[in-house]
Amino acid sequence: MADRKLIERYGTLLGWLTLLMVLFSFVTVVSRNLFDVVSIPVQELALYCHATALMLGMVYAWRSDRHVRVDVFYQNFSILKKRWVNLLGILLLALPMILFLLWSCWPYVVDAWSRWEQSAETGGLPLVWMFKTLLLMMPLTLAMAFGIDLIKGIQAIKENR
Repeated sequence: MADRKLIERYGTLLGWLTLLMVLFSFVTVVSRNLFDVVSIPVQELALYCHATALMLGMVYAWRSDRHVRVDVFYQNFSILKKRWVNLLGILLLALPMILFLLWSCWPYVVDAWSRWEQSAETGGLPLVWMFKTLLLMMPLTLAMAFGIDLIKGIQAIKENR
């Protein structure tokens, strides 16, 4: 039950982040079109909010069972067969994807941190190195969610529930 409340709070936080993205985008459009003023930091904030909500929202979608699934066959499976499909999906598809993301993003993020990378745009935000850390946070949080479901799935199959 505590897990469900935590996930819902996490989802609420992501919702607020999405609202901020919309507001930053609105400010960008209005300032550019009505006042002919371009604000690079506001544009980058909209981009950062969007990417953060997308990358960290994946774990919310997974944990709240709102992720995309091809239900053509799955919907007619028994509970036990669904558990096996989920377990094999995590082991054969999700975890290899996570490992690939970690392996391929690691050098990119380390490089950003080693240079304290900043925006290439004049007047842009200075924390690009921190933003790029999301490239590792996304697969790590997903790996934790997959690990929880893997353990629960194995237990459920053993108990034949």
